[in-house]
Amino acid sequence: MQTVQQQYIANWHDSFVGYIRQYEAFIAALIVLPEATEDDKQVLDWIKLMLHGKDTQEVEKDLANGTVSKSTLDKIEKLNKDIADVAVEQLKTEAVVKEFFKRLTHLKIEQDKKAEELRLKTLNICI
Repeated sequence: MQTVQQQYIANWHDSFVGYIRQYEAFIAALIVLPEATEDDKQVLDWIKLMLHGKDTQEVEKDLANGTVSKSTLDKIEKLNKDIADVAVEQLKTEAVVKEFFKRLTHLKIEQDKKAEELRLKTLNICI
């Protein structure tokens, strides 16, 4: 594998780990919202567990080892879809649901920007 490719995957690993940490932080912030019911807190705790599940661990390991496959991409997609599905189906308080998706959208937008910046840097394109 070429150095540029290795660096790209290493950056992707760091980005993925950072994304999971940001996700955890925003879940923690939602849990302390005064509007969050005990049921909502249980759902948010469930989502936190999903962030540490087998698929997340396998993606982190794949990226750390520099071995990216279709399965790696599928696991990332599944994780994000599963979390969104749980939030839509299980969160009961409208204010918490709105805040969840607002913060999730912002997190995704920030993550996409960082990913693009890393691609440009890896390709030696100055911005």
